[in-house]
Amino acid sequence: ASEQEETLLDEELIAEAIELLQERYVDDDVRTTERLTVGAIRGLVEALGDDGHTQYLTEEEYKIEQEVLQGRVAGIGVVLDQRSAASEVIAVIDGSPAHRAGLRAGDIIATVDGQETARLPDGELADLVRGEPGTLVRLGIERPGSTEREVYDVFRGEVEIDPVDWAMAPGSDVAVIRIVQFSVGAGHQLREAVEEVVATGASGVVLDLRGNPGGLVVETLNAVSAFLDEGVAFLERGRDEPAEPVRIDPGRAIDTEIPVVVLVDYGTASSGEILAAALRDNGRATVIGEQTFGTGTILNTLRLRDGSAMRLGVREWLTPEGEAVFRVGLTPDELVQMPLGAFRLGPGDLLGLTPVEFEDSDDVPLRRAVRLAEAEG
Repeated sequence: ASEQEETLLDEELIAEAIELLQERYVDDDVRTTERLTVGAIRGLVEALGDDGHTQYLTEEEYKIEQEVLQGRVAGIGVVLDQRSAASEVIAVIDGSPAHRAGLRAGDIIATVDGQETARLPDGELADLVRGEPGTLVRLGIERPGSTEREVYDVFRGEVEIDPVDWAMAPGSDVAVIRIVQFSVGAGHQLREAVEEVVATGASGVVLDLRGNPGGLVVETLNAVSAFLDEGVAFLERGRDEPAEPVRIDPGRAIDTEIPVVVLVDYGTASSGEILAAALRDNGRATVIGEQTFGTGTILNTLRLRDGSAMRLGVREWLTPEGEAVFRVGLTPDELVQMPLGAFRLGPGDLLGLTPVEFEDSDDVPLRRAVRLAEAEG
């Protein structure tokens, strides 16, 4: 390869830009080495276009990410979608301060303590929302279907993220199992939930992966093996390498016959997409809902010398059938849109509903998934 091909950056142009900043920019208070270095690295990573996946983490952000993967975080208990211009809540953790305050998936956080969020740099919204347990954060919320911005006062707390919960759909023998994220232990908890569901004599399962941002691939493989005795979970390939199959551990399935419907939406990403595709392509489940996000890379987290880190997509994954999902997403077998402003029901909500109330609810995708699982049972 030529020297030009091997050079990733135009170092002379970058040096010229740094010199102009040094000599001409008016505000010395923000023109700091730390600020510009972090901004430069973030810019390099963002230029790759692997939004919401490959990213740069400061030392503090890295520590918070590790806590989240362990299933705990100090904050209000929401999963934020910072992959688009709007600061959308894609999941609310049951029992969290946000849940108790009445926040919903689909809400847009327009202000934090009076500060508009529309022009915040990447990662800064999450930093503003997090904080010490017991402290108050005031959120300006815009809800789809509503014309007025509402204000919610939320007291932060220590949030334990239970990655898996389940309940029977009211008036049916179908179990709804929600996987919030693939944090440590999620695969084991999913397997326990499936064992409990089978023991109750359930006629079908809805796996609710809506708002699931992904997590650890090893946990996903553990979850896949609950429903499949063998097969290919996904294909993966590196740079200039052919795709190789990643196989399901044989002989670990809990139930290979119970009907499974997988429910997805735009917030379903990464490991959530891997699970949905694995069950679909192996003929084990029907996937319904909305087009998923399209996070088709497998990450390595690499520490830098100052304690910060880069999460890099080092390999691309494909569905067992060889379909690329990177930047495209999975197309469900049946497209079912969530009505504008509708409330997404979780297992905790189902426990308090009568069959009539469930059928009258505006969670159309979940109702359709339950009906489909009943029909296949």
